[in-house]
Amino acid sequence: MNSIEHKRQTGCKGFTLIEILLAMLITSILILGVNSAYRHAHSIWSSAENSRPMYHTARLITETLHDELAGLYLPQTNEDANDLFSLFYLPNERTELSFYTMSPSWKGSLESSRPAKVRYRFTRDMEETLLERFEQPCAGEKIIGGESSDTVTEELSNFKIWIVDPNSNARAISWQESFSSKDTPPKALKILLSWQQDGQKSALDFETIIFIPTRAALKQ
Repeated sequence: MNSIEHKRQTGCKGFTLIEILLAMLITSILILGVNSAYRHAHSIWSSAENSRPMYHTARLITETLHDELAGLYLPQTNEDANDLFSLFYLPNERTELSFYTMSPSWKGSLESSRPAKVRYRFTRDMEETLLERFEQPCAGEKIIGGESSDTVTEELSNFKIWIVDPNSNARAISWQESFSSKDTPPKALKILLSWQQDGQKSALDFETIIFIPTRAALKQ
């Protein structure tokens, strides 16, 4: 008895060519699907890893500003003094924010633990950008030391601040790009940090709002 007759008698059947080709097609589709899912997951992971330093910088800047604005104060001084809280933009794409704080939080050292006048300045020169922070120690309303400076970051493509005027109607809040006052700070700040990532058409934006609790001047 040959093998073909044996298979017919025992009911054993082999795979046809069509069945083999169909199985190969299904297997190929599954492999392509798994490979596509892996490439997509790897792309998301790679993008998140590349963005991690930017989000770390954004968190550092916004948390520092939050802590310093939480300790905001307006020293009692004469009418000839400069504005105690100010935000302004200059035509050469420079942004400057200046205020007094009871809790300077950038350095975290004993020397910087006293009240201070703080300035943040963002400048753009051709394709280069720079965000700097300046600090002068104070004793109440008096500045008692020289101004020190630190480079916060050189990687930003844009840094913008808007404020809510303290006299604005709560039902019709409008964000303004400039503000100055000797006796009343704004209600809140909105901060936009942007980075232009390599190979990406759109910038990576980080936006947050900081509410300012202090409203009164510091009485001596």
